[in-house]
Amino acid sequence: MLFLAVFCGFLAENQREHMVEHRREKEFMRSMADDLYRDTAEIARGIRFVEIRLQKLDSAILLYANPKKPITAQIAEIGRLSEAGLINVTLVFTDRTSSQLKNSGAMRMIKNKIVADSITQYWNRIDVLNNSWIRLQTHRFDSRRIGYKIFGFFPEFYVRRFIDSSFKVDSSLLLDNSPLLLGEFINNIYKVADSYRAEFYPQLQRQLTLAKDLMELINKEYHLK
Repeated sequence: MLFLAVFCGFLAENQREHMVEHRREKEFMRSMADDLYRDTAEIARGIRFVEIRLQKLDSAILLYANPKKPITAQIAEIGRLSEAGLINVTLVFTDRTSSQLKNSGAMRMIKNKIVADSITQYWNRIDVLNNSWIRLQTHRFDSRRIGYKIFGFFPEFYVRRFIDSSFKVDSSLLLDNSPLLLGEFINNIYKVADSYRAEFYPQLQRQLTLAKDLMELINKEYHLK
């Protein structure tokens, strides 16, 4: 009888721990789904910003390649467009749940292998996206460095531009309009545009798809909706 009582107590305790872990697993997944909802909004915002940057950079490159006026009269407009196109695009992923799962060993609680594998894939793709962003920054910084040698980005320019929306930059505000330097600048902003178009933008779109699919999978498997 004593053995049976101890054995039943063991089974009851084991069942209780199982129920507690299952409840915590579901809480983690509910939190993960909330984080993914925020991530989808953040990624969609990043995609829109990249599209705007690309449009500006492409316009500057086309203006250089097919000028409607003598190129010396177009340099200021190229500077205006490229300045807008070279503004950084940053993404902040919500890591509230992922930090807990990674750092506390709680990932072992995710018993659903399909969900666990999908979460890992999503995290790995974030790392790939971050590495792509770092490479993009190299081209962006190089472009700005050369741009600062050409365009007169000094206090008067910024003050007048933001106070008076009709203010136009003209060639008198340029520091250097040599064809060689301008050609080097165009080559660099082309590298930025190419990095956006060939690498960073497709990866953003893939990450958005992964986030949506993972959110849907979690909601389905854990009956969150």
